[in-house]
This record gives sequence, C-alpha cells and structure tokens, in this order.
Amino acid sequence: MIIVVDALSRQIVKKYGMSNVQQLMRDQVNSPQAYLGHLGSVTVVTHNVITTGVLPKHMGWTDDGYRDVDGVIGPVGGMWIPSDLSSTQMFALQQHAGHPKLADYLHTGRPGTKVYTVSPKRYAAWAYGGSTADSIITFGSSVTCPDGKKYRAPDGVNVPSYISDLCGRYYVPRLSAGAYDTGALPASLYSVGDDRYVTGHDAAHQGGDVWAADAAVDIMRHDTNWSGLFVTLPGVDKAAHMWGGIDDQGGADPMTHMEWATKVADAQVGKLMAELQAQDMLKDTLVVLTADHGSVVGRHFYGDTSPELDYGYYNWYYGTTLDGTYLRPQAALKPLTDTGNVALSYSDSMIRAWLTDTSPAKVAEAAGIMAKMPGVSAVWVRDGDHYNRVSKIKWRKMRHGSEKSWYARHAQELVDTEAAAYGPEVIATLVDDTTYSVAGDHGGIQRTSQQIPIIFAGSGLGSTDLQAKIRSVDIMPTVLKAMGIPITSPMDGRAYNLP
Repeated sequence: MIIVVDALSRQIVKKYGMSNVQQLMRDQVNSPQAYLGHLGSVTVVTHNVITTGVLPKHMGWTDDGYRDVDGVIGPVGGMWIPSDLSSTQMFALQQHAGHPKLADYLHTGRPGTKVYTVSPKRYAAWAYGGSTADSIITFGSSVTCPDGKKYRAPDGVNVPSYISDLCGRYYVPRLSAGAYDTGALPASLYSVGDDRYVTGHDAAHQGGDVWAADAAVDIMRHDTNWSGLFVTLPGVDKAAHMWGGIDDQGGADPMTHMEWATKVADAQVGKLMAELQAQDMLKDTLVVLTADHGSVVGRHFYGDTSPELDYGYYNWYYGTTLDGTYLRPQAALKPLTDTGNVALSYSDSMIRAWLTDTSPAKVAEAAGIMAKMPGVSAVWVRDGDHYNRVSKIKWRKMRHGSEKSWYARHAQELVDTEAAAYGPEVIATLVDDTTYSVAGDHGGIQRTSQQIPIIFAGSGLGSTDLQAKIRSVDIMPTVLKAMGIPITSPMDGRAYNLP
C-alpha cells in the first residue's frame, strides 16, 4: 500500500503535530534525509515517478507543461497541460515511454491479484495507476440525485459497484460559490467549489481525504485478493494552496484550513493502518507513506490577483494549448510573454518556458529576460540531456545559509531531471518562500518543496531509520526488492535494503 499525502512536507508534519504520521516515523523505518529528487515537484509528475522508478526526463513528461515532440496524443509539437489530460491520453504517454508500472510488476510477482488506485484528483489517478491497474477510482461529473441536490459522482476505470452505487456514500455535494470561506483572497485564487478535496459538512457524503480512505477500506473489506492499493489524500494540498501552507492563520470555516486538513489527513493514515491491523494483514503488507511534493509559502508573491474565482490558473499558465487557453500573464511575467515567443509557461515556485522559436538567439533572449525577474536565483537552458546555468547565482537574495547550502548541493542534480525534448527550454529557479501563482505552492528547488517524508512500515520492519538520501524515484525499486519481485526494465531509482 502506497499512501501519498499531497503536499506533505516534513515541516508540515512537525508544525501540526500529525500524531499518526509521527508514530510511523518513530516506530517504523523513517528516512530523515529523504527528498523528492526531481525538479518538476508537482502532483501529475510525482505519482508517475513513484510507480515507475523513472525520472521525469525519461518517463514521458517532465512537468505540468508538455511539448508533444513525437505526436503521441496530437499534432507533432503541440503544447499540452498534463493535469488536463484524459486517462486515454495519459496512458498513451506512459506506454510511449515504455516503462512498466508497479501494477505490471505486482501482477507478475503476485499472479491473480488486483491493483487498485484511489484518488480524488483525476490526473493523479491516471498518473498513479496507469492503464494496467485493475481499478482506478476518482471523481467524475455532476449529477442530480433524487433529493434534488447536485453531487459529484465517483468515476474512473472498472469502479466497483459498492463504490459507484447511484447517489450512495461516494457521491459528494456540489456547492455554490461562497459555501466556504474561500471566496476572498488569497483562497479565491484556487477556491473550493465542492467537497472533492475537503471533508464537507454532509456526514453521509464526506469528501476529500475521508472519501479516499473510506474507499480504500471498502476495497480491503470486499477484496482480500489485492496486491497493490495506491491512495492519494488531497486535503493538505488544497488548504496549502489557498492559505499559504504553514502561514495559514485560520478563518471563519476551519474546514478549509491547514490545521483541519492536517488533522483529517493524519486520521486517515491511522484509519488505513488500523484496517490492516484489524484484518491481520499488516505483517504481510509493506506500507509506504510519502508525498508528491512539499509546500512553499508565498511570502514573496509575484502573481496577479482578481475578484474572479480560480484566477490562480492564469498565474500558473500562460499560452494557448490544445486543452486550454491562458493569456493573462501576471505583471512579473509580462517582460517574457511580450516577446511573443512563449508557447507555454508554467509558474509556481519556479518558472519554466517552452519557446516557439528555439534558435540560440531567441533562447538567450528569453534567458536574459528571466534572469531579471523578481525572486529569480538563477536561469538554466536545456542542452540535450542536461541544463547549463547561463546566469550568475544570486546568493545575496538567499536569506539563510541553509538555503545556500541546499542550492549548492542540489541545484544541478534537480534541474537536470527535467532535461528532455518534451521539457522546457529555459528554467528560472526562485529563492525560498517565493511564488508566482497562489499563496502556497509546489514547483521547484526550494527545500520546503523537496523535503518530504518517505516512511516504510509493516511487513516485519523494525524502527531503525534508513539513513540514505532516498528519493521518490527510489521507492518503486525498494518496494520490489523488499517483495522479492525481480526488476526487468531499467530504472533511474535505486533499491535500498530496508532495516
């Protein structure tokens, strides 16, 4: 079982006293030096990294922007936003890259068993499970139930009938704007529109993390023949984006805020572990608890604001893609977009640019402009399978020695994980606590985005910490080694012995 708590940094675990997570850290195999290990520290990337053991530069897409250089899902050279892709499109990218998913290995190593994926986020579900997962459970469209109310229905691939039961427990309310305290800044940049990512006030139809954990428990109770259960809990991520992560001061409705979100997520971790215990399965089950990225506080914020709900999408994206158009660049980005040479940019705690004209002169022009943008620590240009730094590192903008040390040790390694033909031509890394998008975000090289928990539990493991600098890409080979399943395809990750 792999549990991903979306946006969970080690900093968040500590600040909010997440007792079940902390107990696993104490009693099982913690990895105190773990880090994400790739630059595209976003949900749609990491879920695939975890279940392939392959870095973004080799797995088919590097970030939440994608240039279709091989014409896999559309015209050659077309620009896409991976988090908007359908399951068919995502599966096509995975298959084109040619790397087996964890589901494939589990089917081979445990013949006749099933692999399930549960995620309220559709794009996370497709990236996590892949086409060979037996069942993928996520959310679909809106329906009106006999009570006259609108609900978001469960959807996915081969959804079990006890989950899809019409207007049953796994239907969650669709809400009108203003149902929570997220209609004002900064939360309005990425507001709550239903109970997909929050628990909600309807006890019979709870959403968010409770929805995901309840579905996983139902799976365990209905099918004892599962070999893989992948679960994503999205509540912490939603609250962190809206309110600035650890800087959240609370508000009128606790439901949407960090203190509540971390408490709920922690309870679901406890619920899943308790169910394994109750079924006497924990001794035979390897549990991995991790995150898809951490959370960067936007204390230095360079996005634009607007009364319009969900305006943050215009801060994240700029460009005309085959699945959406975003042509309202924030003021800080306009010097770059005014060149008329940006096919797509994606900005959170890092700035990436896919250019229309990729000639050396035009790439140099874009790099020079990005080097002058506020909060930029350095600019990098892709050169084959790596990036060259083309600007000075602005050490004076880094406020702490630990930030400088982290950058010196990891910058080149992390930036190079995006070096693929389908990745951006130019990347600008940003200093700590800086975002161009929403109040709290994912994205790049900052320590709070990279320093995530990676914990191994169950299956007879002890409480000796794994002192290696393990990364997300190492999870899959480590799991396979622990389960005694041979690796049959090259991976970028390393298999570690678990104490």
